[in-house]
Amino acid sequence: MRTLQTAAVLPQAQKAGIRWKRVIVAAIGSELAVIIVISMIMVTHMVLTPGRPQEEYSEFGQNAGYYAAAPAATLAVFLMAFWAIRKLDSAFIINGLLVGIIATLLTLGFIVGARPGDRWMYIASFALRIAAGYAAGLVAQRMKGQPQ
Repeated sequence: MRTLQTAAVLPQAQKAGIRWKRVIVAAIGSELAVIIVISMIMVTHMVLTPGRPQEEYSEFGQNAGYYAAAPAATLAVFLMAFWAIRKLDSAFIINGLLVGIIATLLTLGFIVGARPGDRWMYIASFALRIAAGYAAGLVAQRMKGQPQ
């Protein structure tokens, strides 16, 4: 009889705590999504404006990254964090936060190579990533009907 009780409790235990594999996959996936969004913007620009000088494409790429990266990263972290925590029964917020924090750590080095005037946008983007992970945790927690 003890074996049956352990087997019945096991799935519940697996859905609690930090799910490191999902958190890391979600963080990496969110950053890949940002790269894809910026790449799609740049390719679309190149298709719509063929024959321009390379310097113009390069400048457009810089501007596309500047304006699109923060909102794309925020949305991507929210969606990927929600994916990572959707089946949990508890620890929603910490798992969501970890997705945002790890996504931030993955891109932290880019601030060094950024133009000095662009660095504040990186800092804002980092904060938005972490906030998006937190928000995904709150949404998942509320959807499961758990108190805050």
